Amino acid sequence: MTLIRQATNQDAAVVCRIDAMVLGNTSRSFELCSAIAAGHCYVASFDMDIIGFAIMNQSFFKQSFVELIMVHPQYQNRGVGEDLLLYVESICPTDKLFTSTNFSNKRMQRLCHKLGYVYSGTIDHLDPSDPELFFCKKIRKPLSTTFQGRATTF
Repeated sequence: MTLIRQATNQDAAVVCRIDAMVLGNTSRSFELCSAIAAGHCYVASFDMDIIGFAIMNQSFFKQSFVELIMVHPQYQNRGVGEDLLLYVESICPTDKLFTSTNFSNKRMQRLCHKLGYVYSGTIDHLDPSDPELFFCKKIRKPLSTTFQGRATTF
């Protein structure tokens, strides 16, 4: 079962390592450590090992924004990303939650559609030849901050 909690400074090395595995470099390490220090990062764990993380803040026109969801390659396609997104929905302090993804990231687009996010628009010229697609979901009510994911046992 996936357990999700707020990241601590002790989680920074693992969060950065997962990001570097997926991204292919360590260019976001400073930003990840800053998000952890600010209390904006949430980690998913299985058997005491961190297997993914999400970053949510209120940086998008004072609305909540899921800036990043990253899952360890070994645990992808097992519902961990969905669990992370559902968790940040459950603690979202605003009535709308936004996220974005590149046009090339079909997996994230499918997840957004599956969870009821609505396409909100596109911004060109952020990444060469790969527009950024924005999605929004209206959050009805806050849920309990105790969360156990629905992802299957690994």
